[in-house]
Amino acid sequence: MTGRDRRALVIGVCVTLIVLVGRNALPALFTWRRAAREAASRNEEKLDRAKLSLRRAAQVQDSLKSRSIRVVALAPALLGGGSPATASATLAGIVSGAAARSNVRIGALQLSADTATRGVFTRVSVHGDATGDIAGITAMLGALEGGPTLLAISELSITQPEPGAPSDHAEALRVELAVVGLMLRQSAGPSK
Repeated sequence: MTGRDRRALVIGVCVTLIVLVGRNALPALFTWRRAAREAASRNEEKLDRAKLSLRRAAQVQDSLKSRSIRVVALAPALLGGGSPATASATLAGIVSGAAARSNVRIGALQLSADTATRGVFTRVSVHGDATGDIAGITAMLGALEGGPTLLAISELSITQPEPGAPSDHAEALRVELAVVGLMLRQSAGPSK
């Protein structure tokens, strides 16, 4: 084998190796570079979102502080009590008191509290019936919805038990109602 043949053989082997390596390695290199660019792009987007979140953190904190202040300011208008059962009893007392001041006879009251929902407030309700004249019923409903405690009458049905009663009998109306109030959950109160 002459020197010229050796050179041709070495060059042929090198070219063959370059072609084989290039055919297998170059696509992998290009794929790796594309994946690296995409990862860098995603990381830049994450960084931009993180910077935006940091810029908005002060606004979010101010918003949380102002909402906490509003919830605390609303607290006197909510039902008191450490538990939904206590708040239900308080609501029953408010309904009974409004009925007594309005000369309305109150029947049995059923207490209920929605303890299954999560959130800042627990919904407490009282269902019951009452009997009285139109002035007393109106006064009782006005006292419930216009009092210092934030209440709503969610159901109301007024019937006259004796529509054919003589005019010399006192007017008597039967009312079925549901009164709803809110209590602030103890664990949901704002912390300092």
